[in-house]
Amino acid sequence: MPELPEVETVRRGLQRAIIGKKITAIQVRETRLRVPVNARRLQRWLAGQRVTAIDRRAKYVLCRMQNDAHLVIHLGMSGRLLWCSQKLALDKHDHIRFLLPGGEELRFRDPRRFGLVDAVAPGKLAAYVHFQHLGIEPFSEQFAAEPLFQQARNSVRPIKNHLMDASKIVGVGNIYANEALFRANIHPQKNTGKLTLDDWRRLATTVRETLELAIANGGTTLNDFYNSDGEMGYFQQHLKVYGREGEVCEVCGTIIKRIVQVGRSSYFCPKCQKRR
Repeated sequence: MPELPEVETVRRGLQRAIIGKKITAIQVRETRLRVPVNARRLQRWLAGQRVTAIDRRAKYVLCRMQNDAHLVIHLGMSGRLLWCSQKLALDKHDHIRFLLPGGEELRFRDPRRFGLVDAVAPGKLAAYVHFQHLGIEPFSEQFAAEPLFQQARNSVRPIKNHLMDASKIVGVGNIYANEALFRANIHPQKNTGKLTLDDWRRLATTVRETLELAIANGGTTLNDFYNSDGEMGYFQQHLKVYGREGEVCEVCGTIIKRIVQVGRSSYFCPKCQKRR
């Protein structure tokens, strides 16, 4: 599933490609996504409008229009946004087409159909239903040791579960939680409420550094992530623990181990990340 670095990579690609361009027509070929596509709403608020900005909230791409309406897109498990020629042969999973001038288009492709494509009326974005329970953005001022410590001080669940809870912190998926915890020398099973303020200082730093490095490398492509230009990400070349069970820790030489937490694999170094 695309996480914050992958979505930010897509956002930056779209910013270069479609800012200032007008959506001349919209074609909805399939409405049966995770949230059914409202074709009439897309037409009402987006058709004929020029794109003025590309933003991001959590794992949502937000395309702001000149009328202050927004195109909201979530990639789900396998969604892709392709900036391409209208002459490119249609794939059976190309569900929505936003036609642009000059024979270009923005195409939403989603084989598993867990994505979301919606239009939000002018002035209604803050109240958008899917944004009401989202947590702290890792690149915001609120993502600092003290507020994170206060938020988590009474929690009894493992810290990795806390990091991946989008109602607490957004965009930190399984890969990045594993990598950030390794860099902070914190065991993934450590009780969240037992993290000290110093622990949170380290973790806030390593989460940001991990995400920044991933963004700089275009995200992580392990299965099916590609950016809007059809290019893969390369952060997988920088993974220290994720997917490396049985391999040697680059820091201390200890064998990396894997456990399962809430159905997700956790990778860690028993020496660098002692469970204290």
